[in-house]
Amino acid sequence: MKPKTLISSICILLAICLAIYFYAEWQKQEFDATLPVPPEPPAEEQTGGHWHGDEWHADDAHGQDDWQPGDELIPSVDWQPNTRPHEAAKPGNLGELDAEDPVAKAWAKLDDIADNPFAWGGNADPRTAGLVQQLMPPPDVIADEAHADELTDLLYDLAILRDPRAIETLLAYEGPLLLYRPVGEALIAMGPPVIPYLVAYLDESLQAREGYDYASMASNIGLLAYLCTQHRTELYGIVEHIVLPKLEQLLAAGFLDDYHGPRVKEAVADLKQ
Repeated sequence: MKPKTLISSICILLAICLAIYFYAEWQKQEFDATLPVPPEPPAEEQTGGHWHGDEWHADDAHGQDDWQPGDELIPSVDWQPNTRPHEAAKPGNLGELDAEDPVAKAWAKLDDIADNPFAWGGNADPRTAGLVQQLMPPPDVIADEAHADELTDLLYDLAILRDPRAIETLLAYEGPLLLYRPVGEALIAMGPPVIPYLVAYLDESLQAREGYDYASMASNIGLLAYLCTQHRTELYGIVEHIVLPKLEQLLAAGFLDDYHGPRVKEAVADLKQ
């Protein structure tokens, strides 16, 4: 094909495309002009209401008849299941220490993590509340395989959100459903916000002593040691003055069995390196 012929063909093709485009735009404008325009709301109704098509509704005009299942499971991102994790046992003389004392500074940092988890890791997700409401409290007995599958699906959905407000729920289900991998991955991904929960868990283990169900102890202490190792710089002081003393206190209590004792010793050795 000659160059002049090619150029002419391209110009004709472009002209056709432009013609089609402007024709389509003209048709759209013609169609839009035929659509009804909803009237403006009365001046006194400009606030405190909303439009439904061409009808104005006050915000409180919807009664129970408009409620749909699941509406209560769509919270805002500022929702909190608890104000903070369970309080870890503090030294009796903490109030007598100067604010610059290493022990006092360690506890102040742990309190800051508990009070401001999103500053330390994780994401705020509006789906968290609905999932937590469906999962908590954990059932005493999982009725059957279908029930277990339902809980597992909900827990997987919760774990992938990486929301620190779900930590208590994730830890509560770690043992019953044996979902160590998805739960563990979520807790590891969130990092420091998990520490206040696990420190309080050490106190629970110390208080329970003989006869305590240690199903989750090994995994929780292993998780605590791993997080402390991975975030050693951020957690400086907490590991030395809170976590290690509590682990050593647990070892010294002398009631751990032949499985859990070595796990705690291993965690202590790792954190002392």
